[in-house]
Amino acid sequence: MNETYYTEEIARDPNTSPDILKKILEQGNDDAISSYASENPNCPAYLLEIVLKRGKDAIVSQYAAQNPNCPAYLLEEVLKRGKDDLISCFAARNPNCPAYLLEEILKRGENDIISGFVSENPNCPAYLLEMVLKRGKNDWVSLYASENPNCPIKAKIQWMRLTGKIGKFDPSIHIMETEIIYKEDPDLQKLRDLIT
Repeated sequence: MNETYYTEEIARDPNTSPDILKKILEQGNDDAISSYASENPNCPAYLLEIVLKRGKDAIVSQYAAQNPNCPAYLLEEVLKRGKDDLISCFAARNPNCPAYLLEEILKRGENDIISGFVSENPNCPAYLLEMVLKRGKNDWVSLYASENPNCPIKAKIQWMRLTGKIGKFDPSIHIMETEIIYKEDPDLQKLRDLIT
């Protein structure tokens, strides 16, 4: 009997086809190989589902949650398994994560890293971004929320006032800090236009 044994390198290789990934996953129930296969950008949703049904290994779940092919229903399944912060981070970063799951992730805890990923996600709805900004914190999580295109301008301006990023009377002299680079916030110009 001539069996082909697949290695972790083949499972990891972004050039490995979905057919080979399927054969790798059919070969055995090895969590290491499963995690590498589920991380592979060529791993389709149906194979991610097979991997997740096989076991409840947290590492396999983390890799599956970060795969851009992981659909919303599988992200929901992964999040139901537990409150692992890494799984929440990977799910929050996934572009397929819908608004209702982002809300669930944000409500799970006060972890700033997870809140930052939720705030950056393009699917994050305006009301969640507003909720983050209403906390009134001058931190990077709020900055990410304020930079999300879904962020309501009024909530952003109110947060900027609360944190001293703009004054009440002369917003023309203020700038927003992004990491170490200083740049003028585009919504600040909108505020100036409203005032004049």
